Amino acid sequence: MKSDNTLELERIYVLNEFQGRKVGQTLFNKAFQLAEQSKVDYLWLGVWEENHKALKFYAKNGFTAFNKHVFVLGDSIQTDIMMKRQIT
Repeated sequence: MKSDNTLELERIYVLNEFQGRKVGQTLFNKAFQLAEQSKVDYLWLGVWEENHKALKFYAKNGFTAFNKHVFVLGDSIQTDIMMKRQIT
């Protein structure tokens, strides 16, 4: 990203029994509202490439992929898809 004026959305986790009840959307909406109030240029995050549900959720909320982050977890190599959404 070209701007240092960004905010990272680190995690939104919703227990299985609460999924489908707009809990995640409500949490995201609040995070987005805080990002708007902070007047940042972008809201960004990393999502594990195999978390298709989360990738779909963030794409639905206007995020686009801009990079990948490779990391080691235990004995396996994992990849996060880096996504961002413009705020201002």
